[in-house]
Amino acid sequence: MGLGGAKGDVGNTGSQGPPGPQGPPGALRSNWKQCVFKSLSDGKDTGLIKDCIFKKKADNTSLRVFWSGTLRIHNCHGCCRRWYFTFNGAECSAPAAIDGVVYMVHGNGGKKDLLRVRQIEGVCEKVQKGTVRVGFWVGNCAGYGSADAHTGWSSVSRIYVEEVPPPQP
Repeated sequence: MGLGGAKGDVGNTGSQGPPGPQGPPGALRSNWKQCVFKSLSDGKDTGLIKDCIFKKKADNTSLRVFWSGTLRIHNCHGCCRRWYFTFNGAECSAPAAIDGVVYMVHGNGGKKDLLRVRQIEGVCEKVQKGTVRVGFWVGNCAGYGSADAHTGWSSVSRIYVEEVPPPQP
């Protein structure tokens, strides 16, 4: 064993080796959007209230959506309205529709007019990647006639859309 010598010159760079094996799929990076409506006051009883255009990145993910805003029905007894989400014009079928109802019944013949902030939320699976038009609609409740509906009033309303990883098996 001799003593260490002086450091030598830097050598030439070698050729690039073959590519390594592909790694495991990465986690979904956060992908979300909210559409905010500052002065929404829609008296529509049936039809599209608002929509929010979202770019979904993968086929195997799901979309979590929620509505937060004022909903009401007015001047009726034993009446109901249904608010619901659509994805490119169709209601969610996997696992089920994302909806909420407002039902009103009262005693002594009084007509109530309650405006309340409400949240409707759910996750829709099997929505294909690409541009997705998330719509928020109002319509009839099954078994009930028409009622005077109102969406949004004197507060901020929003549709929130988030792409989430697939559910557990």
